[in-house]
Amino acid sequence: MSKVEGRIIYLDGFAGPGVYSGGEVGSPVIALQTAVEHKLRENFKEIVFFFIEKDPNRAKILSQILKERFPSLPKNIKYEVQGAEFALTLEEVLNELEKRGARLAPTFTFLDPFGFSGFPMELIGRMMSYDKCEVLITFMAGFVNRFLDELREPVLNPLFETQEWKKVCNILDTRERLRFLLDLYERQLKNVGGAKYVRSFEMVGPYNQIIYYLVYGTKHPKGLEVMKGAMWKVDRRGTYRFSDLTDVNQTYLIDYKMEPYWVPSAAQMVYNRFRGKTVPESEIQQFVIIETPFVYRKSILKCLESSHPPQIIEVSKRKRRFSYPDGCLITFCE
Repeated sequence: MSKVEGRIIYLDGFAGPGVYSGGEVGSPVIALQTAVEHKLRENFKEIVFFFIEKDPNRAKILSQILKERFPSLPKNIKYEVQGAEFALTLEEVLNELEKRGARLAPTFTFLDPFGFSGFPMELIGRMMSYDKCEVLITFMAGFVNRFLDELREPVLNPLFETQEWKKVCNILDTRERLRFLLDLYERQLKNVGGAKYVRSFEMVGPYNQIIYYLVYGTKHPKGLEVMKGAMWKVDRRGTYRFSDLTDVNQTYLIDYKMEPYWVPSAAQMVYNRFRGKTVPESEIQQFVIIETPFVYRKSILKCLESSHPPQIIEVSKRKRRFSYPDGCLITFCE
């Protein structure tokens, strides 16, 4: 994206103090460090980091931490700390852009609140209406579930931009309640938030309890591909683990870090979808990325072609067996 855009924005709406009491660094430090150490950093035109933190003391500490850790940033990497509320700040920015008829630069917005207020769905939709904008949201479904009462209605209605959340009160099982709330939030992120593709991951604690969900929304399949690839590589040796909820029969897909374990399952899904058809390899790739819990690997196609009997019977434009060049057509058996 940096090749064609003059400016890219990273927006952290609930930035925190930068370093916490246990010494853990916060998302602003991680984000800036990642950009500074990126192997393609010199190719970036301009990346601007906006860190918003409503608590004045925390915002002050964050500014101090960033000055200490990044005393001299490259010219193409900039940041700004704002001591303000996320929703009010973004609303002012969008109002000004609309007034001037200007557009919002491509923006990745990270929303990691402690709770479930301060980021209304309608506002997310206004931001996502601009091209090349996407969100990664910490959705505290457990908090929502604990505080489902009429006193929270003024907060929950804008969170979902609907009163449909009230139906969860008729569900007794805790996991079913959490799943209902997540499904509703994902649906509203598409219908109101403007995301075309939504993918969610569970964050599970040491006692197998759901702590929260990470909900990602984008309008471009490339964004989905990159996010799935990043989540796929997460090292699970820590306290928490991710769970891809696309495949309800596979609770912790991220456990399958070695291709031999998950490729057959992915291959079966591909065969079920394209059986008896001839399709471009790119269409298979998009299917795996968008409609399955897996990342795309050409080993999926090799698995199908090397099966007995072969489930792939012809591949165009190739010079050797088990190769699948860009632009090739793949024919599946009946």
